[in-house]
Amino acid sequence: MEIAYFKRHQRGDIFHYYKVFGGNGKTKDGYQEVVNFLGDIPMIFIEHNYPYDPSNPDKKFDLTGTWCTYEVGLPISKEEYQEAYDKATSGEFTIR
Repeated sequence: MEIAYFKRHQRGDIFHYYKVFGGNGKTKDGYQEVVNFLGDIPMIFIEHNYPYDPSNPDKKFDLTGTWCTYEVGLPISKEEYQEAYDKATSGEFTIR
């Protein structure tokens, strides 16, 4: 499975960092690990791509998680992502 790394500007000098699994435009089985520095305590979470299932319209779906990251994220190196991850996990952090 393809893995790519991105960051997206949030405000000021704050970025979200993404480790994306699946590839550009790949919604089936795609997901991304997100490192979020917006709060006082960094947060790390996983966002999955859930394709729409017409036979189960009440089931949660999200076709755009990793796709949007490819469209608007700034590509970064694996090392830059790892630096952000290490910074987030160096003290107190939340996993969601």
